[in-house]
Amino acid sequence: MRQTARILVIAAFAAGAVALGAAPSGAGAPPTNSFTVVKQVTGPVPAGTTFTVEVTCESQLQPVAQAPTPTEITFDANGDPTSNNVVTAGAGMQCTANETVNGGATSTTYACSIVRGDTDQSGPPFLGNCGPDDNQATFGDVIGDAATITVTNTFPPAPPIQPITPAAQAVQAAPVFTG
Repeated sequence: MRQTARILVIAAFAAGAVALGAAPSGAGAPPTNSFTVVKQVTGPVPAGTTFTVEVTCESQLQPVAQAPTPTEITFDANGDPTSNNVVTAGAGMQCTANETVNGGATSTTYACSIVRGDTDQSGPPFLGNCGPDDNQATFGDVIGDAATITVTNTFPPAPPIQPITPAAQAVQAAPVFTG
């Protein structure tokens, strides 16, 4: 009986050591993918203008998962982020960026680019991809990929400044010949 107990204790320690050796390095946080939103503006932007982009990441592996909580990212008139503009997403997630406050821009466009991490270098097909729309990135069964969505707002050019022409003044003249 004692021999069995010793064997079980040694087996438990060995299993724990194997589990610790297999755990990812770092602070214990699981490795993730990143989804970064970048803002570009063209044309004159009125001072004090702000922009808001909402990012939603949904699981593609669990279609009946809990509704995702959107993350709001804000930018100033120059397009500089005024909040954290990086969202982390695990494997199996699809992230979408939608601008909800465009500052009065006449148009908004999206572009996606992706840098594949070490676990996604054996494609094609790759597991992390832009799309299916320009404002989305889909991370399949992969970690370490980094997607960037660029949101571009276009503002109309300022109207040209017209020179001010003074109004014509009435001229009064005395008659020269009265007779």
